[in-house]
Amino acid sequence: MSAAAETSAGKLSRGKLAILFDGSCEMCRAGTEGIEKFDNSGLIEPLDLNDPKARARFPDLKLENLIEELHAVDDRGRVFRGARAINEILRRQNGLKGLLAYLWYVPPYAWLADRQYKRIAASRYQRDASGRLKTPAI
Repeated sequence: MSAAAETSAGKLSRGKLAILFDGSCEMCRAGTEGIEKFDNSGLIEPLDLNDPKARARFPDLKLENLIEELHAVDDRGRVFRGARAINEILRRQNGLKGLLAYLWYVPPYAWLADRQYKRIAASRYQRDASGRLKTPAI
């Protein structure tokens, strides 16, 4: 099943995109703050997946899946995961920022973006807010 084919029972206001991020992850919080600064659409609604009220809005989404990667849910209940969720955020931007979403259709961009997203997400708890691997305490 493709990421866009998944649906959730949760709904949003027309045109809105909820992004469910892991608020216990330093890098995820910083990334969400960056998304909020980048957003020129006013359509992005960040929600911490650790907040029971946020998860209650999307009862079909399982916590174990939400923890694996960023999820975005649109106003029609479609669910986008990982790098595809980032692309949906870009797609909703106005002006030149929105044009960045079209990179998704340039081969092999989508494959590379997904691969890189999964690589970084797998080690996100070992990364600082800037995405750099933390040095182990000696």
